[in-house]
Formats: sequence, structure tokens, C-alpha cells
Amino acid sequence: MTSASGPDDRRWGDLVLWGPFAPVSAADLDRVEGVVGHRLPPDYREFLTVAHGGTLPYAVRLPPGDTDGDLIQFSTLFTGTGEGPETLLGEWRPQASAPLLPVAQDGGGSTLLLDLRDGSVWAFVRGLPTWAGGSGQDRGGQVAGSWTRYLGMLVVDEDMAQEVWEDARNGAGPEWSASVRRWLDAGLPGWRARPWARDAD
Repeated sequence: MTSASGPDDRRWGDLVLWGPFAPVSAADLDRVEGVVGHRLPPDYREFLTVAHGGTLPYAVRLPPGDTDGDLIQFSTLFTGTGEGPETLLGEWRPQASAPLLPVAQDGGGSTLLLDLRDGSVWAFVRGLPTWAGGSGQDRGGQVAGSWTRYLGMLVVDEDMAQEVWEDARNGAGPEWSASVRRWLDAGLPGWRARPWARDAD
């Protein structure tokens, strides 16, 4: 499923993941399963062996299928080692209603979760305050029937792409610049023709 691309990124299918990456062992993931009392969905567990410690630099449109929905970037992946913040065990809260395991978050308090009964993916989205143009209301619901289907829904947010490219072209180093090019080539075909894509070639 994956192949090495460069020192700062890895591929998972058509997706480019950003490092730095951290090792995770089968024993680490077995321990997570023992604590939460459920097996991790096989597609998610396999994904962790490649993406562990890295970043998933994509957005998903919510509600699913709504072309006017919000693009949410659950790019911070929780790790399978340790028990602190942004780890699977540190974020785990047993619930009587459903075994929902937090697996990623955005920068605004929204969380992506896996239902450990069937492997479906859910999201809790923190409402944008009214002073910032939002409704102020939190919302949540099912995003995809599996981790694989969720990954297939991901897109590059063009606003983020522009910011990242500006950083890459302003002295971030040739390796990082090459990594950003690979990410954009894979996720935003034709990006080099955008007005903001200066020095792309």
C-alpha cells in the first residue's frame, strides 16, 4: 500500500503523509487493544504502522456529501505509544453508549473517532464562535463506514496548500520543498498553474 517518497514524507496509496515519523510495534498496538477492550480495525491498524507519528495534511468536507460543507483538517494523528495528550490511550475515555476511540484532531478542538464495534469513522466538530461567523453550535455524526473509506474522502484544502507552498518556497530547505511538491502533485493536480504557485518548477 505504501512506498517511501523522501526523508520528510511517506505515501499511503494516493495520499502523502508528512513526518517526522515514529516507530510503533505490534506489542504497542496490542496494548492499546487490551486497554480499550476491542480490536483496532485492521485497515486503521495497518495505516498506523506506516503513518505513526506523522501528519495527515488533508481535509474532509462535513457533512459528508454536502458541497457547501466545511473543510475540517483532522491532521494531527494520535500515536499508539505512551499515555499523554495526543496518544490513543491518553485520549481514550470509556463510554457506556459506544466504544469511540479518538484517533485525530484539528487545531480547534474537533476530534475524529473510530467506533471500535464496526470500524466506522465519526467526527465531533467544535462550533465556530458567532463572533467569527459561525453558529457556535457543536455537532457530530458518522463520516464514513470505515477508515479506508474515510481516507478516500480526503482532499487538499487549497487555502492550506497556498500557505504551505509559500512556506516551502521561502527558504524551508530543498528536501521539504520537494516533499510539498509531491503532496501537491498527488492531491491537487494542476496546482502549478495556480496564481499563487510561484517558483513551482
